[in-house]
Amino acid sequence: MMPFFRAVKHSLRYRWTIAGAFLCSLTIAVIWSASITTVFPIVKIVLEGETAGSWVQHEIASGEENVNRFAGEVAALEAQQSTAPTPQLANKIDLKKDRLNGEVKSLKWYRNAQPHVERYAPDTAFQTLVVALIWLLGVSIFKGILLVISAILDARVSEKTVLDLRRIYYRKALELDQRRIDNIGTSAMMTHLSYNMTMISSGLRMFYGKCLREPLKMITCLCVAAWISLPLLIISMFIVPAGALLIHSISRRMKRSTQIEMEGMADVFQTLIETFKAVKTVRIFNRERSERRRFKKNANTLYRMQLRIALYDSLLRPITEVLSIVSISLSMLVGAYLVLNQETHLFNFIKISDTPIKPAMLLVFYAMLAGAADPARKMSEIVNVIVRGGTACDNLFRTFGPVPLIGPPENPISVPTHKQEIEFKDVVFCYLPRQPVIKRLNLTIPAGQTLAIVGGNGCGKSTLMNLLARFYDPHYGKIMIDGKDIRQMHPKKVRQQIAWVTQDSVLFNGSLWDNICYGNPDATDEQVMNAIRIARIDKFVSNLENEYKTNVGDDGKNLSAGQRQRVAIARAVVSDPQILILDEATSQIDGQSESIIHDSLAEFIRDRTTIVITHRSSSLRLADRVIVMELGEIVHDSSVQEAKQSSPQFQNLFAKSA
Repeated sequence: MMPFFRAVKHSLRYRWTIAGAFLCSLTIAVIWSASITTVFPIVKIVLEGETAGSWVQHEIASGEENVNRFAGEVAALEAQQSTAPTPQLANKIDLKKDRLNGEVKSLKWYRNAQPHVERYAPDTAFQTLVVALIWLLGVSIFKGILLVISAILDARVSEKTVLDLRRIYYRKALELDQRRIDNIGTSAMMTHLSYNMTMISSGLRMFYGKCLREPLKMITCLCVAAWISLPLLIISMFIVPAGALLIHSISRRMKRSTQIEMEGMADVFQTLIETFKAVKTVRIFNRERSERRRFKKNANTLYRMQLRIALYDSLLRPITEVLSIVSISLSMLVGAYLVLNQETHLFNFIKISDTPIKPAMLLVFYAMLAGAADPARKMSEIVNVIVRGGTACDNLFRTFGPVPLIGPPENPISVPTHKQEIEFKDVVFCYLPRQPVIKRLNLTIPAGQTLAIVGGNGCGKSTLMNLLARFYDPHYGKIMIDGKDIRQMHPKKVRQQIAWVTQDSVLFNGSLWDNICYGNPDATDEQVMNAIRIARIDKFVSNLENEYKTNVGDDGKNLSAGQRQRVAIARAVVSDPQILILDEATSQIDGQSESIIHDSLAEFIRDRTTIVITHRSSSLRLADRVIVMELGEIVHDSSVQEAKQSSPQFQNLFAKSA
């Protein structure tokens, strides 16, 4: 539960809304117990035909009679004790004196109340009944209004808090190091920021709603019951600790099941993401049936966990109701014994009240226990929601809480504008333990040079660029820009000088113009149009219905693969980088368009450090230098022409194009 109270702590910034919710809940609780007390006048009127005034007069007369009677009995017993003292007689005298004191206190209370009752209370039984019913109706309407206000305030606190948490943890998600993002997975992150947030919202709404209101209602009812007879109330509550232990045991099992349910939800999200993202692959290989089976398996697992949670949740209400019945039954047995025998003590040694409890007052006591039992039953609904909200908070804080492995150093150095060289010095890197992808690699790239990196799949070409952009840090060695280690720089400052165009161009759901400006939101129209010219976007944009305002769709699905790559190139160009990475940047573009784009890029990359990763010989025309990689090592480094003549590895890679 502690993680959930971190969410509660965060919600305290909305203290005035919480104060309003608390005030509404407290007022509702007082009204709840006050409305139950109307049982007393209704019983006295309907069953005994009295008014408030006649009732007080009757109680005063009865009290005076009892005081005189018990005073006489005490005097007679004291006289008897003086002649023949015994311990039993002394105990009897003490009980009679205690009863006399109780009668005196009761008589004093009724005499003090009499002037006020005679002044304000109705004169007839029917008027008294009408006033009681009007009071009951009025407080019910008022309570309904307060319930609406309270629900709105609860919703405001919970939704504002979850809005804040979403923003905070979305920011934290963007700041996570790439390795942790890879380990968590897209589906789990979606679960945390959507489904888990919904459960936190429900938990907070319940916490500031029923969790605040129902205990207050219970407390006010129990206070009235305690005023009638505290010892009788204690006897009634004897069974409560055992019930609390049982509910605690169920909540622990519910927490474990909720954890499994969240993992199941992540699996369902993962299946949906993979299927819809690769729906063409699923269809071309006729794998719809197997994907349905996989989804059904994950959905069934989720269903079983939700059913188990429903079972635990369903157990809470009957347990609470049984405990309430046991509690009321105990008090009824004791109360009936005392009323029928007109006793104030149970077994002559447990004092229950100063004076014998009257039937009408005992009925009010039972009504208060029933009034307390109803909030207790509703609180059983709270346990499930709070436990689930706490589990969601626990997962959220555990996932996004750790400090990112890659982040700004304590005292970051200034990042110089790249003008000298990029150096990889003795760099070693592993994705998996003891399986190096980069092995003691040394490489220097002078500023302004265009370097082509070629090699077979998995040789480490793209990994080098991941290290340069500080998506990962090397396990050994260092990477320096202009002689300064990039680990001493703020990652954002390093990336401000880098633009990267990948083979799988990622576009966002928005207009074509917005996707180009994504690389530099402050770019002028002239800069954007220049990037459009270099990427040759103007060659196809006239065919689009809304030209540059055309929505590219989810992941750019409204454009062809080649068009998406051109947009990605324009996005990189408009960012005006000092270091440009082209990772198979023209692999989806036809040969004629590629040649035109290369001519435009040749002008753009002049005086910029450019790294070209390619399997196509046509892209090598941009390069001043080429390195060949195998198994994380550089096996050849020369000009393109020299590599064609003297590198067997290069010749094997480009044999067909040769």
